[in-house]
Amino acid sequence: MKSSQSGFTLIEILVALTVFGILAAITSSVMYYAFTTRTRVTDQAERMVHLELAITLLERDTEQVTIRAVRGDDMRLFPIFVGQPNYMEFTRSGLVNPGSEQKRSTLKRIAILCTDNKLVRRSWGRLDVPKRSEYEDSVLLYNLKKCQFSYLNKNQDVLTEWHHGQAEQQSDDEPLPKAIKVTLNLGNWGDQSLLFILPRALYASNIK
Repeated sequence: MKSSQSGFTLIEILVALTVFGILAAITSSVMYYAFTTRTRVTDQAERMVHLELAITLLERDTEQVTIRAVRGDDMRLFPIFVGQPNYMEFTRSGLVNPGSEQKRSTLKRIAILCTDNKLVRRSWGRLDVPKRSEYEDSVLLYNLKKCQFSYLNKNQDVLTEWHHGQAEQQSDDEPLPKAIKVTLNLGNWGDQSLLFILPRALYASNIK
């Protein structure tokens, strides 16, 4: 009686290896796509969080704009509101100091600027500072393709700059713009136009 020996032929082994290789390639590509998708979703979510935080901070600052000029180096007087295409500066109120427990004002001088493809919030420790070069910057948004400001007067004219007291742009009784338009290009998100109303400007028509 002959004993039979069972096994795989070379062709069967090659076919099995081929099938295994195809399955491995499919599995690895699916896993890679899943991981990269998760990374993209996470990056987009973080980007959205940063954008929402930046908008919130801008809303709070512009809602609290007040009519207060400041003095800087050599007692130089800086206007109530400075508006340029890539830079705006103003005084805001609303800082918490219940019962005046701390020896500081509830006002703060801040600036919002576009620089190096970033949206930056700048603040000074005191209103009237002897050295304007002493400030603190915090980045609100990174990797901007475009960052620009414009200003609306009481006639709804859109101005690229705001200089209080210049008759060719607005009347002397308009120390603040009625609104600020912030235009941002976020790359693959495209252009975003944000409009921030200045409530204090609605009551400032008689203040020079």
